[in-house]
Amino acid sequence: MTPLFFGPSAEPLFGVYHPPGGRPRSEGVLVCYPFGQEYMRAHRANRQLAMLLAKQGYHVLRFDYSGTGNSSGVLADADLEQWLTDISAAAEELRETAGITHLHLIGLRLGGLLGAVASTQLELDRLVLWDPVNSGAAYEAELQEVMHLGDEAHNNFIDDDGTLYFNGFGLSKALRDGLAGADLLTMEPRAKRVFHVVSSDYPEGQKLRSAWQQLPNYEFSLTPAPGDWNYVDDFGGILLPQPIIQAIVGWFGEDENSRA
Repeated sequence: MTPLFFGPSAEPLFGVYHPPGGRPRSEGVLVCYPFGQEYMRAHRANRQLAMLLAKQGYHVLRFDYSGTGNSSGVLADADLEQWLTDISAAAEELRETAGITHLHLIGLRLGGLLGAVASTQLELDRLVLWDPVNSGAAYEAELQEVMHLGDEAHNNFIDDDGTLYFNGFGLSKALRDGLAGADLLTMEPRAKRVFHVVSSDYPEGQKLRSAWQQLPNYEFSLTPAPGDWNYVDDFGGILLPQPIIQAIVGWFGEDENSRA
């Protein structure tokens, strides 16, 4: 693994590059994270996924959006256009760093929605949506449904400026407004192949499958995992959803003729 900063020198983004092991491919995989607590809980799973894909010969880059993680910027200033620009910058960095000719993208939860929206500009070969958020509206409705539950509910609120605070992370009004117009159910993903993988048969996943199942490039997998990437046990441990990780790695490994 190689930590690096890239993008604008004034406000660089932080990423981690996983070089290929074994026989390198001329293919790269961009990993788009979820947001907030989900970012933290999914970090170990995304790291392992990146490492396993690198062992298959892929160049892999996972990165932080502006205002998140170790990237520059302030979360309160983030908006949808900035994060889409970040994804494009990460894709360009991967192309230049690794010299790849084929680009793939994996997005988990909000990262899936962002990646699918960004796919219209990226010329993707493969797009993986892992338990994706179907729309900004659905995501916000989900947060508002649970934000007043639990011991830390007093920390979850919407302030006078329209920023929604949930579990210590704030979605600015500009970001909320931008996400409100993003909806997978009303768009077609722009990639040669699309893999929609879910860890449970939840309603939002069913809706997306119904909307996209007639697309010729669409594939679906329900892959229950005994370890939920979004679950923290009583001892603070985060479980790894090995079946889903293996399903994604296996899907990438189906076409061995894609090797350079």
